[in-house]
Amino acid sequence: MGKIQMTKQKQKSQVWGNRLSAPPDELNIRFCAGRDVITLPMADEILLEYDVWTNMAHARMLASIGVLNDQELSAIRNALSELMLDYQNGIFQLDPAKEDVHINVEHYITFTKQVLAGKKIHTGRSRNDQVSTDMRLFLRAEVIELVDSVLNLIHNILIRAEEETESIMPGFTHYQPAMMTTAGHWLTCWSQGLLRDVSSLMQDLKTLNLSPLGAAASFGTSWPINREYAADLMGFEGVEENSLDCISSRGENEARIAASVSILMNHLSIAAQDIILLSMPYYGFIQVDDRYVTGSSIMPQKRNPDFAEIIRSKASMAHGNLISLLGIQKGAMSGYNRDAQQTKYLIMDLLRESRDVPSILGGVVASLRFDTKTMRTHCESGFINSTDIADWLAQKHGLSFRDCYEVLSLAVKYSEEQGKVTIDALKKSVAEQGLKISFSKEDMAFIDSPEKTLLNKQHTGAPSGSAVEKMVNSQDASVEKFKLEVDGMRQRMQTARDRCFAD
Repeated sequence: MGKIQMTKQKQKSQVWGNRLSAPPDELNIRFCAGRDVITLPMADEILLEYDVWTNMAHARMLASIGVLNDQELSAIRNALSELMLDYQNGIFQLDPAKEDVHINVEHYITFTKQVLAGKKIHTGRSRNDQVSTDMRLFLRAEVIELVDSVLNLIHNILIRAEEETESIMPGFTHYQPAMMTTAGHWLTCWSQGLLRDVSSLMQDLKTLNLSPLGAAASFGTSWPINREYAADLMGFEGVEENSLDCISSRGENEARIAASVSILMNHLSIAAQDIILLSMPYYGFIQVDDRYVTGSSIMPQKRNPDFAEIIRSKASMAHGNLISLLGIQKGAMSGYNRDAQQTKYLIMDLLRESRDVPSILGGVVASLRFDTKTMRTHCESGFINSTDIADWLAQKHGLSFRDCYEVLSLAVKYSEEQGKVTIDALKKSVAEQGLKISFSKEDMAFIDSPEKTLLNKQHTGAPSGSAVEKMVNSQDASVEKFKLEVDGMRQRMQTARDRCFAD
């Protein structure tokens, strides 16, 4: 027998995907793989660039009070610049034997670069206030990037909402058909919640943007330091005053941010669950683009929304880290306690795991396809217009809503076989309730028209097209306002850094 000739296949990085019309998005592949096949950096390696900034600001401050002369300051500045170049080129690495980033940097300045003034760099400070300052610089940068990412997601949502203002679809409560809405209304629900998250994170930025440097080991220093000058060189709005609180509160900003991110992740998780359910073939309301689905190693037909499932689990992880951050601070005596070291890892993990979620979801939303025909068809079944008919009866005939509710309850009962409220069932119910109401052809047309039903909903926040358009415009204005704030903060940070490292 001759050997069976196998077709030569192009090598892929995953075993699935031949049924898909577009290759998987690379960010989505990495997002879903998570930490399975990557190495995480040392926590203090993440802080390296911020520790260099803290050192430079402190050195300039020491020079301003006469602890360092111009030559010594210049030598330290050059050494710090060379350290970052060596790190970027793979020459400098943190040595675990030197305990932390702070001693590694000080050792590099003093011994690797033979700058004797490096021995003065720790004057008037402790590693306690140094790491607290590094963490605030790190958190500020991370939160700004996260806010920027969420604002981009909101922008994508609002673009789609504007496109889908007339796309009628069922709304649900208790996972059961409830009332009609529009895809635009659904989407602006997501974006409205996310705008609250941005507002919360912006408040967190304002709270943390004060410098603890100079608090030393909790109880200040006898050196005549100028804390305000150092704070200005790092782009802080001022100093955190009480030196004991500066150190005792380590982990507090981390917890505040973790709380805001946890609520953000809840909102993103709700959106993810909506996408999972509405994209199921049994619903068929939306389709996720091929770039954002994954497959199976055994079932070739699969189009799995793995990204959405990962988002749900990341939300749970955020909650756990938040509880840990709160627990570490609980009951600790005022002053530095080594427990606080763990807060660094918890917030870094939380931010790392949350970082790409808005970008992934933004790509998914931008490429979602809505099956408007299927969505509208479902609005003509499941008695989804019952409440709207009850409202209409009450308004048109001056009846109480409760009486009309009873009319519709019976009408639904009498229409079970048809799957929607029929005019005959409605007439029978009205008669049984002893109401003298007749129905015209126009009335029948209204009852059977989802479009006409939604058109009546014109109040602020309603699902009608015009109401959704107003929400889109209002939310878009909020996005632009927040973007200006973020851009201004980022510019102030860069200006401060340039001034700090200037010759």
